[in-house]
Amino acid sequence: MRCFIVAAIVIGFCVQSCWADLEIKQTVQNLGRNQEVTIKLKGNQCRIDANPETTALLDTQTGITTILLHQTKMFLTVKADQLGAEGDAIKKLLSQNVGSNETIDFQPTGKQEQINGYNTEEFVGKIYGLPITIQVTKDFPNYQSVLSALYAAQNAPGLNLFRALSIPPDKYPGMPIRTTIEVLGQAVVTTVESVSETPLADSEFAIPEGYTELKPNQSATPSGSPSPSPP
Repeated sequence: MRCFIVAAIVIGFCVQSCWADLEIKQTVQNLGRNQEVTIKLKGNQCRIDANPETTALLDTQTGITTILLHQTKMFLTVKADQLGAEGDAIKKLLSQNVGSNETIDFQPTGKQEQINGYNTEEFVGKIYGLPITIQVTKDFPNYQSVLSALYAAQNAPGLNLFRALSIPPDKYPGMPIRTTIEVLGQAVVTTVESVSETPLADSEFAIPEGYTELKPNQSATPSGSPSPSPP
């Protein structure tokens, strides 16, 4: 459950929908590990590659999420109502653990830091009772439009968890280059490494040829193959 919560929060703060095709590279730090995440955006389509084994394809218009399992060449479809049910369960768990669902607007701390070439200022606040620290820059080109698109995308069907964790664009004092949010006593730190506007092929957001659907109660591990050992 903790892994799903972390993934949901990362997606909630990263999912965007813009007219231009975008590729965003981020580093996510959690439990002492660094994870490279690449997000590709094209219209209502979003592709998230968080590790070599899996890819998430999200249609923000329908709310349908497709999980690609590359090792077994299979895919799993998660519909909006299923994702919504997971979101409700996570919100309930979060509220039980933090004891509050209050949101506190960002306040400046006066701290400044240069991150990936951007001069940033630190702000702190709360979202759904979770402490959040953001380091923002106003030097990021067209950041208001990016944040507006982010907020609009979080109104996709089934993304009620993301809406609960979303922040209206006018509440941000700049483009968040680094976001730190505390979840169940652990800090999740997301740092934007690069954002590039580049044409993306439709095939990036489609199920690859040769992949078969993983049915309910069906194992994703090939017959006769041992399950991978935990790291």
